[in-house]
Amino acid sequence: MPRPAPLLPHQTDGIFLTDGGNETWLMYKRGFELPHFSAFHLLSDPVATEAVREYYRHFAELAVRFGTPFIFCSMTYRASRDWGRLLGYSGEGLAEMNRRCLDLYREVASEAGLPPEKTVISGCIGPKGDAYGTGHRLGAAEAEDYHAEQIATFREAGAHVVTALTLNSVEEATGIARAARAARLPSAISFTLEKDRKLATGATLEEAIAAVDAATESSPAYYMVNCSHPLDFGPALPRAPWAGRIRGIRANASTLDHGTLCQLGHLEESDPDELAAQYRELRAAHPEMNVFGGFCGTDYVHIAKIAEALLAPA
Repeated sequence: MPRPAPLLPHQTDGIFLTDGGNETWLMYKRGFELPHFSAFHLLSDPVATEAVREYYRHFAELAVRFGTPFIFCSMTYRASRDWGRLLGYSGEGLAEMNRRCLDLYREVASEAGLPPEKTVISGCIGPKGDAYGTGHRLGAAEAEDYHAEQIATFREAGAHVVTALTLNSVEEATGIARAARAARLPSAISFTLEKDRKLATGATLEEAIAAVDAATESSPAYYMVNCSHPLDFGPALPRAPWAGRIRGIRANASTLDHGTLCQLGHLEESDPDELAAQYRELRAAHPEMNVFGGFCGTDYVHIAKIAEALLAPA
């Protein structure tokens, strides 16, 4: 019997939870080394795989507790061709790791008691290069060709949606959206902002969304913001029609800039209650937002507080 297909965030007004910063949790809470900030390869180690299960099981149990769907955003941020080669993976081996990630989430959802109709499997894509740099920028056609390989694997593995995180380039976002459309998968495009409330490549969030929509016939199902703090990206979200395209946020726990965070050598978790209050303010200002998770420095403690704040009576 086929599994019931879940509704996706752009198909309903209901709140969806997703995870936090899996890489920072695995590094600083469990002590695993992540070469090239890559987590997917941990699934080759039984001990590390159990830690990954523990991490995602906590989130799935939160979704069961709060009665929301949960988006398993796969730990494949660095599981694309160039990053895979740096870690010694062949094309076939890399595709197998992408599939293994998605299979694990179905198992975790079942273990946590999360029903299929509330289990959203998202294939996660990261940038081809440095998410915070402005060196070589892919053209849209080059980005489409590069990312199509991983997206095809997600489709074969039964993903419901493709989520591209920490993008700073309109061209790469355009290519990913086109590749997802060609694979007949909805896409969520998530940009990251700097302290000046712009992408590192110079565009404002409004300009970036408008450009991608214009180049793709508005093919992304929705947009997100991640790897920034609400104090930084909140002011870039006016009550305007274009901002209604943004349905999700995955904020960093800390207000520190990207460069500083990457060099700290320890975890900045900040105050989960304060972050939850900021999420509630964002949701009040932008009621179309319905995907909530975290990023660097956050884990299930933060997401539990966020869920409590968002689902509490007005």
